[in-house]
Amino acid sequence: MTNKLIYDNLLLTENNLGKGREMMVRERLDPEMRKEDIQKAAMALFSSKGFNNTTMDEVREKSGLSAGGLYYYYKNTAEILYDIMDRGSRMREATVTNTVQHMGNRLTPHVLAEIVVDKMLANNPFTPIYVMFLGEIKKNEQLNALYEKLKRDSITYFKHFMNGYDCGLFTDDDYDFVTNLINASLLSCEILDTRENFLKNRQHLVSMLEGYFTRLTSQ
Repeated sequence: MTNKLIYDNLLLTENNLGKGREMMVRERLDPEMRKEDIQKAAMALFSSKGFNNTTMDEVREKSGLSAGGLYYYYKNTAEILYDIMDRGSRMREATVTNTVQHMGNRLTPHVLAEIVVDKMLANNPFTPIYVMFLGEIKKNEQLNALYEKLKRDSITYFKHFMNGYDCGLFTDDDYDFVTNLINASLLSCEILDTRENFLKNRQHLVSMLEGYFTRLTSQ
């Protein structure tokens, strides 16, 4: 074997080892990325088959993981669905922060109304999954418990967020009303195809909610 061939083989081996080490490091350092890949695979299956008709084996096949790899992160599809909902919530929280900053960093009744209407008319990859989730909670105690936890976490976040703008006067009943209004609108948009009509009448929705928040903040 010539020196050049030996050198080429050593270089190829070193490159392969380097790639292997890189993959091992990535697997060790990026568990959240792996979980996100699983969630994306599950979202595609939930959208096409429905939550109840999706099995963990199908998620495993779709995600390209081994059974051990999948079950290391998730024990069942309900756990995956919860993390999908949680990730969607965190994205919405970031959107709310950006909206307030864009509108002068002041949380006025008008800004609050704009934020809530944005949520009522949301149209993103998480929306149909969330509506499917809402449709399942009355039939599934585990999902209902997950929904209640998500709701509590969301209320806690908004209380903290609004306290930062001296708007911490809302009661739990006020938060319940707004949450129920958002959920009712999303169900209507996805199931009854009312989103386009609501978008045409967006300013009326904003005006109604602005009046509601004005009364709350003046009490």
